[in-house]
Amino acid sequence: MSLRLGDLLRFRSVERGVAALDPRVKLAISVYLFALPVIYDRPPVLSLAASSAVLLLVTLLLATVNESGRVLRTIRALGPFLAFVLLLNVLGSLTAGTPVLTLEFAVINAALLLRFIAVFTSFSFFLLTTSPEDFALVLRWMRVPYDYAFALTASIRFAPLFLEEVQEVIDSQRMRGVNYDTRNPVKLFRNYVRAFVPVTVNALRRAFEMAEALEVKCFGAVEKRTSYRTLRSRRRDHVVLIGSTLLFISSVLLKFYYL
Repeated sequence: MSLRLGDLLRFRSVERGVAALDPRVKLAISVYLFALPVIYDRPPVLSLAASSAVLLLVTLLLATVNESGRVLRTIRALGPFLAFVLLLNVLGSLTAGTPVLTLEFAVINAALLLRFIAVFTSFSFFLLTTSPEDFALVLRWMRVPYDYAFALTASIRFAPLFLEEVQEVIDSQRMRGVNYDTRNPVKLFRNYVRAFVPVTVNALRRAFEMAEALEVKCFGAVEKRTSYRTLRSRRRDHVVLIGSTLLFISSVLLKFYYL
């Protein structure tokens, strides 16, 4: 899995399209999109159709903020992992004596891989268009303790920075002659360990700096916190939420009662 995958978690400040919706509505849509590939798990043809529909919907939602290419970048970033899963399926079928050069095998594996991509990308537009502060407000609205909400939003905020720093260290070591393209797994593991050591040290230093900053600002001194911003839904949020909920319920009823 590419280290560039961290860019998919990076928030971009936009105020149009799906980004203008209430974050609670965006979270509900993400949950619906996540659940559809899980519910439509078989038969493979139906799973393939449901996953394709989810990817199309995510692409359309991202197109409202001019980020429709994110789905393609996600597939490209997941490429090594998808290839590894496909290789395991092929080896498992060959071991069991099942033919792999058949249409049935191709459809089953295509449905499996596409379902994984659909599940992974279902929250991409939510993470792209929702700031960590709004995400924390949503978690507080869901009655999640503030300490846990803060820890989760901080991890989402710093995950792209951590992966970006790893990539920068790898690029700098490549310029110094370290070979990250070797096929020797032992040497490759040693090179990656060499890259993660300074990154881990910097991450620990950043954690201590954050802890000191929170202590200076008296984090946790007041049990009942107040917020400068509050979540307010508008008419269009209600319309989008009702419409998406009805579509999701219809899809679930279609799966369990008619298919």
